[in-house]
Amino acid sequence: MASATTPHRRALALMCAGLLATLSIATACGSSDPAESSDGPVTLTMTAWGGDVDKKVYEERLAMAHKKYPNIKVNLQMSPGGEEYSQKVSTAIAGGKGPDILELAEHVPAFASKNQILPLDEHLESSKLDLTTTFGETTAKIFSYDGQQYAVPDRSGAMVLYYNKKMFDDAGVDYPTADWTWDDLLAASQKLTIREGGEVKQWGFATISWWPYWMSFMYQNGGQVLDAAGKPVINSPENVEAMQWYNDLAWKHKVSPTPRDFANYGEGVGPDQLFAQGKLAMEITGFWNIAAANSVEGLDWDISPLWQGKQPATSAFFNGLAISRTSEHPDEAWKVIEFMASEEGQRPIIDNAEDAPANVQVQRSDAFLSPKWATREVNMGAFAESSDAVFVPPLTPQWNEMLKVCTDNIDLMMNNKVTPQEALDTIQERLDQVMSQGE
Repeated sequence: MASATTPHRRALALMCAGLLATLSIATACGSSDPAESSDGPVTLTMTAWGGDVDKKVYEERLAMAHKKYPNIKVNLQMSPGGEEYSQKVSTAIAGGKGPDILELAEHVPAFASKNQILPLDEHLESSKLDLTTTFGETTAKIFSYDGQQYAVPDRSGAMVLYYNKKMFDDAGVDYPTADWTWDDLLAASQKLTIREGGEVKQWGFATISWWPYWMSFMYQNGGQVLDAAGKPVINSPENVEAMQWYNDLAWKHKVSPTPRDFANYGEGVGPDQLFAQGKLAMEITGFWNIAAANSVEGLDWDISPLWQGKQPATSAFFNGLAISRTSEHPDEAWKVIEFMASEEGQRPIIDNAEDAPANVQVQRSDAFLSPKWATREVNMGAFAESSDAVFVPPLTPQWNEMLKVCTDNIDLMMNNKVTPQEALDTIQERLDQVMSQGE
């Protein structure tokens, strides 16, 4: 997965597994050697986050870029993800020692608003890289801010539905498809939830307060968090209806664990863990869970695009590549980014099972649909099939503050301490304050 700051523990655990000894970006990721000229050899620096697999894949892709452009060499510097990463890179750029190329996720608007990364529109105008054709209409918009494009998507795996095929077969329920409605989801969840002696042995579905879950339901119901002008509209009737339906899955229909139920399973246990343990029939999750599901002996599973409400909608985990304003060789940095967005430059992402590549053509290739590392037949086409349903999240320079306000109050709702209407009214009031501070 590609987000640097997702609170989903499973995603973070996988992303950080085997993390190498980190480097201090603020002191070590200085820009290209001023003595070098774009007419001759150029050495760039690139910063990214991740673990052993991420480092291996980036190095392989950068070596391919060097083969295409022998005069351009890129030194890769890996770091932990999360807020530590963005803060260090931001500090380095502010001090004039930023990298040439940097990996970013939801913090693109924050960097762009501080003039720390360069707009790429001029490069795109002279390039053969068409964002919409290459990445899909919505993914291409993720890294735009204030009418300009500030990063090129690199990895972008849609959130999809993992389901236990044996549980479906035993319950006589047809496998899920993108044509499912909310009613279909509820009906299946009811049939797939099994109680014995008053104790739930198997849950049909799982709801949690992580934003990709509840926000997807809002967008499926025709709602949104911010309107086109960037004003909060989270307490709209569409969103209240969506959150009432979402919360009812646990408290009214009792087909999903409540937060207390999750806590009773042990600290840190979430949908990924329950699915692997054979206690959950369906969960929303990302590409990263393929390796975990594959590792469970006897687990018969597959994936599908999410259902629809009034319209298809799902979130995606994404990262992109940007150019620091401190780079002395932005043209060369662009050439590297342009190559890494190509089908050739994205192929190692597949071959090493790192993530879902952002390039939709690569997602639809045989190499992705039938990967050489697969131990079972999986509907990998669900990722490309979901690409047009991906919604652009409400990314703003105030993303962190906005997300905290939302999560705190959605948590209260999911613990049944406030109604969905009360939760969203509180969020609306506080987001009005948060967003006004950025004006």
